[in-house]
Amino acid sequence: MYGTEVTFLLDGVPHHVAGSWQQSKKLAQRDTAERCLGLFVGCWGAYLLQTTEGDLKADLLEDPVASLQKFCMLFRPCNGQGPTWCIDMEAGQVKATAEMTLLGVRHRFAGSPADDLYEAKADTAKRVLWYLQCPGYENLFEPDVQGLMVAKEIPSPPVNWVNVAEDDESVQAAERKTAVMRLQNRLQQSFAKRLKPGQGVWEWSYETDAKDENWPPLQRATVTVAVAQKTFTGPWKRGQRDAQLEACKLLQKFLDTLEEETGPSP
Repeated sequence: MYGTEVTFLLDGVPHHVAGSWQQSKKLAQRDTAERCLGLFVGCWGAYLLQTTEGDLKADLLEDPVASLQKFCMLFRPCNGQGPTWCIDMEAGQVKATAEMTLLGVRHRFAGSPADDLYEAKADTAKRVLWYLQCPGYENLFEPDVQGLMVAKEIPSPPVNWVNVAEDDESVQAAERKTAVMRLQNRLQQSFAKRLKPGQGVWEWSYETDAKDENWPPLQRATVTVAVAQKTFTGPWKRGQRDAQLEACKLLQKFLDTLEEETGPSP
C-alpha cells in the first residue's frame, strides 16, 4: 500500500496534506491531489460563495482560547465543534496543537513552544483565529513569504502529525473511492468496443441545495454515460461523495440488468 503527502504554500502559510492509502503510488498521488483540490477549491470555494458580510461577526472574549471555542460555535465550517488539544513537552517548554474539523476535514494547527500551558494554547488559538480570518484577528500575523523563499524549503510538519491508518474516516473514504473506480473500470469494459479513442466513459455533474445552510450541503449527483445514451440522477444526500455513491448505485443496477440481458463483458 502507498500513501503520499503534499506540501505547498497557500497565502504564505505552509500547508501539509495527507491522502489515504492506495494500491499504487500513482493512485496515492492522485488521491492526495484530489483531496487538496476538493477542499481548497471545491469546499472553501462553495462556502465563500454562500457567505455574506456579517456572518462571522462575534462578540469575542479577551482570552484567545475561549474566543476560539466561541468562534467555532458560530463559524459554519466548524459545524459547531470546538478544537481538541494535544500538549507536548519540548526541551522543557510546552507546545499546544489544536485539532479540529473544518468542512468535514480534520485539521491540526501547531503553535510555538512556550513556558507554560496557557501561553502555549493561547499562541496556537491566536494562529487559528488569524488563519480563519476571525474579525479582530485578521492582522495579527504576517506570513514571512520572503523568508520562506530564501530558505527554499518549506518547514517540515511535526513528527507523527497524521496517521491515516488509524483514521476511520480516511479508510472509509478510500473504500468508497475504490468502489467508484471499480465501477468506472466495469463501465469501460462493458462499452470498450463503442468508445472512441480518448472518449471518457462518463461525465459527472452536481447540484447543491441553495437553501440548505448546514455543512456539508445537500447535493444531488448526475452521471451521464454518453456512449449508452443514459443519464442517472441520484437522490439528495449530504456531501458530494455520498451523492455520487447514490448515483453509482443506479448505474450499477443498469449494468447488472444489461449483463443479464447480453451476458457479462469479456
